[in-house]
Amino acid sequence: MKKRVEIVLVDQGSGGTLYSVRFAEEKETELEKFLLNELLHEEKGFNELVQRISSMTDSLGYREQFFEMNEGLRTDSVAALKRGRIRLYCLRWSSSLLIVGTGGLKTAQTYQKDMALRHIVPELQELDKLIMMRQRSGDIEIDHNNGSMRGNLIFSLEDRL
Repeated sequence: MKKRVEIVLVDQGSGGTLYSVRFAEEKETELEKFLLNELLHEEKGFNELVQRISSMTDSLGYREQFFEMNEGLRTDSVAALKRGRIRLYCLRWSSSLLIVGTGGLKTAQTYQKDMALRHIVPELQELDKLIMMRQRSGDIEIDHNNGSMRGNLIFSLEDRL
């Protein structure tokens, strides 16, 4: 079974452009769901993580130093923002383009062993490949100065549930 997803513009600032993933038939993006998760609000570091995203978009850019890189493979763009047990998985395409997936509380040693998190990275890896293919074919254009994306931003992912 396939899942339909769309990359949705969230915010744009002098630091870069922030997008999130929204699954078909859902009103909220994955970032909105993450930000509304009451369990995460209680965790130490949640407000810092949210403020960091805002600061990166507004002025700092999506520098590698802010992320745990290579959360997937060395060849993909999957990265994570971390604060304590909180994880927010993203596609960091450049210092000016960030596509936010979702996250949660890490309760196991690795995301692969965490029932709540283990599906996130493979979905982002698949989306990363599809974006790259469309960019190469010209179906998606990315402005490397400000991180904005134009073109067909709707995709189908294999359902991994």
